[in-house]
This record gives sequence, C-alpha cells and structure tokens, in this order.
Amino acid sequence: MNRLIIDTETTGLSPNFNKTLTVGLLLIDVEKTHLDILAQNHIFIKHKNYNINPQALKVNGINIDEHNLHACPPSKACSQINTFIKKNSLQKTPIVGHNIHFDKAFLNSLFQQGETKPIFHDEYEDTIKIWKELQKKEIIPSHLRATLGTLATHFDIDYEKAHDALADCKITAQVYHEMLKLK
Repeated sequence: MNRLIIDTETTGLSPNFNKTLTVGLLLIDVEKTHLDILAQNHIFIKHKNYNINPQALKVNGINIDEHNLHACPPSKACSQINTFIKKNSLQKTPIVGHNIHFDKAFLNSLFQQGETKPIFHDEYEDTIKIWKELQKKEIIPSHLRATLGTLATHFDIDYEKAHDALADCKITAQVYHEMLKLK
C-alpha cells in the first residue's frame, strides 16, 4: 500500500507566527513484509520574515543564511509540493506523519502564504496515535514516551540524522513499518 510521509522543519511552534523552513515528502510502498521508497523530495522555503525562535533552529540545525542560498518562495514551494503529489498520483493516498497535526497546521499556513490550494488527501495516520494504541494493547511498554526518538530507539532505527525534514520522513517510514508488523 502506498503512503505519503510528510515532515516539516519550522522556525518555532506556532503556525500562525512562525514559518515552515523545509518540507520532506516521501512516497513509500509498505506492508508488514516490506518497505520500499518510491519517490522523495526535500523542499526549502525562503521567507521575507522568519519569526525565528532560536531554540527551533538549535533543534533543527538550520543556518538561515545557508538555507536561503537554495530556498524558494512559498508560492514556488507549494507548487513543488502539488507537482510531487500530481506526478506520483497521490491525491487519494493517505498521509503518514509523526505528530501530523503539527505538520498539517504549518503546511496549511504555508499554502495560505503561497496563495495556493493544497491537493493532499484528507486521510492520515499519526505514528503517535498508533504507538499509543499499541501501548493500550500492552504490545509497547506504557512508560515509553511517544517522541520520534523514543520510537526509533525502541525499534533500533538510526536517529542520528533527525530534525531534517526528509531524514525524519525516512525515520517515520521505518517506525510506521515496524508498527504495522505489530498490529
């Protein structure tokens, strides 16, 4: 089954104030028996005003000056996202993410800034929700937090490149695949 993994890196926690810096898109074919990466894209967005929370940049390690060298304005970024979705026929493909509500809120804000309508599918799965369901079923220890780092560690997935949108997509895909095996 195909799934679109999405992750964002941002300048802070408020989609109404802070900005989306990068968007990772990863198309996977996943079943309990396999995980294949079919397509990927990493989009960098340039803004006139970033409203930066220094803690956010400390976490994601983004240097704004370097970022701006290969970033594009919101309208072009939105076009690239929609092109990826169209090119891969993903208009009806469910989205998977870790804390997907966060990413969806920032993407909605980005599409408003870019004055573009997103063509994402409405159906989504959140690895946090799946993790908590597995904890309720006592398949996963209940004391483990639902951070992506904890999930990666639990499933012995390399978390070293975390806090990069595309790298986080790949980690999320692996976590999702491992959780499918437990359902």
